Amino acid sequence: MAKKIIVLIFILFFIIGCDENNKEQITINQGKYSLISLDSNEITFDKKTNLLSQNHNKPYLLVFLSTWCDYCLGQAQHIANIQEEFGDKINIYGVFLDKDEKEEDLKKFVKQSNTTFKWFYKGDIANLIDTYNIKTLPFILFFDKNGNLVMSYNGITPEEMITFDIKKML
Repeated sequence: MAKKIIVLIFILFFIIGCDENNKEQITINQGKYSLISLDSNEITFDKKTNLLSQNHNKPYLLVFLSTWCDYCLGQAQHIANIQEEFGDKINIYGVFLDKDEKEEDLKKFVKQSNTTFKWFYKGDIANLIDTYNIKTLPFILFFDKNGNLVMSYNGITPEEMITFDIKKML
């Protein structure tokens, strides 16, 4: 009986990650977002061209998480594996959604998740939430090297699914 429950839970998480709505294109207005990282560097997200400055013409993931979300820590650890597998072929940017979290808690989360990519916690995050209609955590956006949205992943998404999509893009 316990095995059946575990299998059903896994299937449920897989279905959530495979939601057909992931393929819808998101319309972006003109303007720019500015995000500030944990190391106080700023990066600009240009809504018109849908590109991050300093992206160096590579596909990229925007990973939206929060430290209070237990599933987010697990997802971040899987994203760290993806980063290790693809190295410098893609860029990954983490965005903490909760503006009230303490910087020390954010740094603790980054250490626990074993991620080395750039994490953002200040700036125009509320506008990103509205633009991409983020309602679930974790939430991941995958863009090609030209800044076109390829896929969005709502909720826990298997590492293999994201890896498969990245390999198709490279």
